Amino acid sequence: MRTDDVQELVMRAQAEIDLCMSGGVGELVDVRFLPRGTPVRVLYPDDVDRESVPAFLRGHDQVRMCAGLPSGLVLCDQETAVVPGPTPVVIRSAETVALLRAWFDHLWAGAMAADVRVVGGLTEQERVILRLLAAGATDDAAAARLGTSARSVRRVMSGVMGRLGARSRFQAGQLAARRGWL
Repeated sequence: MRTDDVQELVMRAQAEIDLCMSGGVGELVDVRFLPRGTPVRVLYPDDVDRESVPAFLRGHDQVRMCAGLPSGLVLCDQETAVVPGPTPVVIRSAETVALLRAWFDHLWAGAMAADVRVVGGLTEQERVILRLLAAGATDDAAAARLGTSARSVRRVMSGVMGRLGARSRFQAGQLAARRGWL
């Protein structure tokens, strides 16, 4: 599949577009020309220079930064996936596209908003949540204090745990303390 064909595939999407902007996806898809009105989620590697994210996407709630984004990916309308490479691979198998979508959703859940500044390895929201939980607050209590949902608190903690390589919140607390985050 040629680069022009991938851009055309994206332009025809109507239900949704998900992009992992690594592994050459930026050469396949020009985000300046995404279809208007189609929901789009874009993941960038967290080590990308945030100034290289197009200005119209910065601060957009559907753009996130992901630690260790392993591969590029284009997902269109739950029907088609494109994996970049010397010759981009187009996948139309419903089962394989569903698997890739689940993988993207997992990465998305652990990613942070593109407009968030990271200080010492944590965003301000992550730092506050860690401190509240370390002080004994429940997810519900931390959410009430921050004016957000318990689900958001769990999502943030899941992202912190992923970056730390922790399998439990207890382990995450220990690792965060070792890094001086608490």
